[in-house]
Amino acid sequence: MLSRTLTPTLFVALLSLGCSRSPSNSDPAAKSTHDSGGPAAEGAKALNFNRDATAFEAALTAIDHEIAATAERVAKQPNSWLVRDKLASLYMRRARLSGSYADYANAQATLDEAFEIAPEGSGPMLTRVALNFTLHRLAPLELIEADLAAVEARPVVDDPTRAHIASVRGDVAFERGQYAEARTFYDAALELSPKNSTLIAKLAQWHWRAGEFDKADELYRQAEQLMLPAALEGRAWVQLQLGIMDLERGRYDDAFEHFRDGADILGGWWLLEEHIAEIATLKKLDAFALELYTEIIARTGKGEFMDAKASILLAAGDQAGATKQIELAVAVYEAQLEQFPEASYGHALGHYLDFGPAARALELAEANHGLRPGVPAKVSLAEARLGVGDVAGAQQIIDEALATTWVSADLFWVASLVYTQVGDEARAKQLREQAVALHPTIAADY
Repeated sequence: MLSRTLTPTLFVALLSLGCSRSPSNSDPAAKSTHDSGGPAAEGAKALNFNRDATAFEAALTAIDHEIAATAERVAKQPNSWLVRDKLASLYMRRARLSGSYADYANAQATLDEAFEIAPEGSGPMLTRVALNFTLHRLAPLELIEADLAAVEARPVVDDPTRAHIASVRGDVAFERGQYAEARTFYDAALELSPKNSTLIAKLAQWHWRAGEFDKADELYRQAEQLMLPAALEGRAWVQLQLGIMDLERGRYDDAFEHFRDGADILGGWWLLEEHIAEIATLKKLDAFALELYTEIIARTGKGEFMDAKASILLAAGDQAGATKQIELAVAVYEAQLEQFPEASYGHALGHYLDFGPAARALELAEANHGLRPGVPAKVSLAEARLGVGDVAGAQQIIDEALATTWVSADLFWVASLVYTQVGDEARAKQLREQAVALHPTIAADY
């Protein structure tokens, strides 16, 4: 079964319906039981991974202090939209670490207050753009473009702001599968701000998805070099991206090294730890993977990790345990879809593609593709259409994906499955070979 644990890009912040609390030293879920011995401890030892959540806890605590101080300023300055802009930005920063929808909801409520008191034509427009993009509110696009255009039309706009506007337009184009347009926007942004690590990382992402892995690696490392030593999240994020790039090519040992390097920078970040658990699963260190997923679920409440745990239990023959996890995940996803539907389509879609029902997977795949018709959405839609027996529809959408500049084993493998169903074995064989050339063991993921 294809792993569908979270593999975020630069452009999409991580979202979940989960508790917003951070783990503490007194929280049993935050502690590893590796020191108790047994198979889990052996798995951690085999990977040479020693979990320490100190840095992550400190990062969340620091943000919480900033939020509290800024909330006090909001109370003292009832007519200031600027201080509310800062508070909303802090909630979004916290959400990037916590993955909690509660943090995004707080950011939304704070922005709403800011715009209520801001003079006509002003207000925290770029922060609203960031939140709308993060929550995949890309339809209609006019919502984001109107804010960008309003900021761009101000009497004085400095180059960093112009660069940011261009990069956001590039992000939107990228999500919509307009890869040439995205590159044009990124290049324009970098001309205005050539030493901007975020922009360089976005260009790295572009090269990665074009199959230019060495160039992507070079640019990610360049971006990290430009970051301050104190930028723990950014530096750990770069290691995460490098790890995912290796993971998608079946280079599990190299991927793990990057994830562990990221954990050395920001130890305890669940996003790194879930990928370490994924590597453990791939290496058949199931006891350790289960322990780590269980800890992450306790801290985040994410359905993706319930799914991952269910897959391990299914493989071990524990149908009852797997069923419980699947049922819990469904409850999470459906609540998530109710609260933030656009942000949740892709996350819930992965579950229904793996566990069914197929009709629900297709419904979500169509909705997701309507918002963000890039290659990942097209691949998922092709899978969903195959799942309900719509071979012609699957071929149509996968051909659209193949016509882009996107290069990935996932794309070629799913395309091979489609063409097998079409009955064109010659084309299917060619696509399988392309997939295996990028990821030699990809067949084991499906």
